Amino acid sequence: MKINITPKNKEGQAHGLWERYFPNGKLWHKGNFINGQAHGPWEEYNPNGKLWYKGKYINGNRDGPWEYHNDNGQLETKNYYI
Repeated sequence: MKINITPKNKEGQAHGLWERYFPNGKLWHKGNFINGQAHGPWEEYNPNGKLWYKGKYINGNRDGPWEYHNDNGQLETKNYYI
């Protein structure tokens, strides 16, 4: 069984690389936090292990291209955030 990795700073805010897993052991999401805000590359998966979406955060906001996939992992849409 995989263990969720959820580091925090002194204030108890999410800080560092987070990895969380479904009860079946498959990766749910991984991404970086800085002082409680998502920052950097981000990926999220569905329970069967297929990529659901990916993109990048800057200071808690989506930034740049984001890809969204269907339940089979096939690309459905691509959005661009500013």
